[in-house]
Amino acid sequence: MLGNHDQPRITSRVGLQQARVAALLLLTLRGTPTIYYGDEIGMQDVPIPFSEVQDPQGLNMPDKNLSRDPARTPMQWNASTYAGFSSEKPWLRLSSTYRRLNVESEKDNPFSMLTLYKRLIDLRQKELSFTAGDYIPVYSDQQILAYKRTHENAPAFLIVLNLTHRPAYFKPEHDAFKGTIVLSTLPEEEGQEVDSYFALSGDQGIIIRLH
Repeated sequence: MLGNHDQPRITSRVGLQQARVAALLLLTLRGTPTIYYGDEIGMQDVPIPFSEVQDPQGLNMPDKNLSRDPARTPMQWNASTYAGFSSEKPWLRLSSTYRRLNVESEKDNPFSMLTLYKRLIDLRQKELSFTAGDYIPVYSDQQILAYKRTHENAPAFLIVLNLTHRPAYFKPEHDAFKGTIVLSTLPEEEGQEVDSYFALSGDQGIIIRLH
């Protein structure tokens, strides 16, 4: 999992673009992925005035900014009053951005965080290498994390993640490969053929179906 109700939201921890890369990580690793509600639309921590704090941890240590309420605000379903979460005022305030950052506004946007999550889940469910395959480390340095997901009865995939804001260059010394980009945080690059050396933009993650 990337987050839970006791931790700041992933988007608030690493930024909106790296949160997209983190989604690729979460949904291409072995194990059962758990998505904390709202992360799939890029919800961020909401500043809660002390007079509105509900969390006992925040109330007991008011000068330490330890309240967990910022990551517990209501789900943002649409642009209506209280974001479609309730017809009554909820226990915590909503983000001031909820009228443009919500499920309804993102569901038909091909470049939204929600669309990225839905495509990742669909790919994971369809491909045996992700649901039951092996994890094979390929490469890592101060910028890049790369690994394969493989299964003997299914296509193999190479996942390459740039965990920084700067361009990065992927050229593993002992692992030649060819493949097609089937999913990227930059959808414009999907369908491209790649081989043993390529560059990634900052905050970019890609999934390659290997030939």
